[in-house]
Amino acid sequence: MVAPASVDAMSASTAQPRATQHRASPHGRARYRDVLGAAEFRAIFAANIVSMLGNVVAAVALTVLVYQQTRSPALAASVMALSFLPYLIGGALLGAAADRLPARRVLVSCDLASAVLIGCMVIPGVPLPALLTLLFAVGLISPVYQGVRSAVLPEVLPPGPRYVLGRALMRMVAQSAQIVGYGVGGLLLAILPPRGALAADALSFAASGLVLRFGTAARPGGGARRGSMARDSLAGLRNVFAHRPIRRILLFSWLVPACVVAPEALAAPYATHIGHPARAAGFLLMGLPIGIVAADIIAARLLTPRLQRRIIFPAALLTFAPLAAFAGSPGLVLATGLLAAAGLGSAWTAGIDGLLIDTAPSGLRNRALALAAAGLMFTQGAGFALWGLAGQYLPVTVVIPLAAAAGALAATILRPRPGNQATGPAA
Repeated sequence: MVAPASVDAMSASTAQPRATQHRASPHGRARYRDVLGAAEFRAIFAANIVSMLGNVVAAVALTVLVYQQTRSPALAASVMALSFLPYLIGGALLGAAADRLPARRVLVSCDLASAVLIGCMVIPGVPLPALLTLLFAVGLISPVYQGVRSAVLPEVLPPGPRYVLGRALMRMVAQSAQIVGYGVGGLLLAILPPRGALAADALSFAASGLVLRFGTAARPGGGARRGSMARDSLAGLRNVFAHRPIRRILLFSWLVPACVVAPEALAAPYATHIGHPARAAGFLLMGLPIGIVAADIIAARLLTPRLQRRIIFPAALLTFAPLAAFAGSPGLVLATGLLAAAGLGSAWTAGIDGLLIDTAPSGLRNRALALAAAGLMFTQGAGFALWGLAGQYLPVTVVIPLAAAAGALAATILRPRPGNQATGPAA
């Protein structure tokens, strides 16, 4: 699985044009074997599966561990909050890592550092403040890892249909991990204490690091160092947001998912509202991921790039149409089906992936990709908090349709305009 030695000497600046030269036809379709036939992508894909499953299992274990120590639902919920907040800090202050540092070294180092930090949580007697501090530290590493991985992916898969399909496969892993991982976490906690499950997560990070170390090529960091990492990252952030077409794409790709998460944030209250125990929320939480996986298979595999971009806006509206039906308090089975239908609307993501790559000038591409990943995680976390807070004061049958209306409005205002692509300096 190790890439040829000739690739090891390839700099980031030479890798990007080479990928562009071999770009697939914008009217063609990629096949899964085209994507999985790339040895480096297989390594990245395998590492992602291992670490994602470990992360989901750890989230369950750590939530249980915190609740066992405190018997506080609020502190148990803080585990999820601390999983999202670091993306704002890491994305803003460490985004330059995608440009400045060697990709493989960063990815492997992030995995090993995460393994060490999770391993420290396993030590018996670690007080709660230390556990939450360690969780926050792991969260600061995540946006760096995801940003660098996002930046290196167009070098592994040439921009075009193969890149879009590769991104779709990565999303499918993330969604499937939610379905499978929570079940695996529950089974592990039935036979292991929470710290045992955390130890399994630490091992998953170490395994991911090994896969990336021996399965991906060494690429030097691109460009000269420009001051401190934080200053360089903030400058890149300003440059990305100063580019109007990129800014529009990013805001669309952040605000639409931030509104879609409302039924997930309110799954337990909604289950209670329709007369089921709160644990029935698990069935509701399966709805969106099932629809999203199906959407990625359909849009990224079966549609041409032209069609992928033409359906961005209609698919986004389709995402919110089923959520409006929650005003009528649908039963558990129908509600889960509506959420699966809403997940199908996420077919817009395939078009956005290709549009962002084509719109970003070469000097801003890595920063834009890193910012897209970090911003998505933070805004989804903010969406959970916002709609959960709204559910404290309004009926869930009002909040979910309200989120749908807000999302449809955001999609309409921020509707990407493919004709505004720019390959020159930032506007």
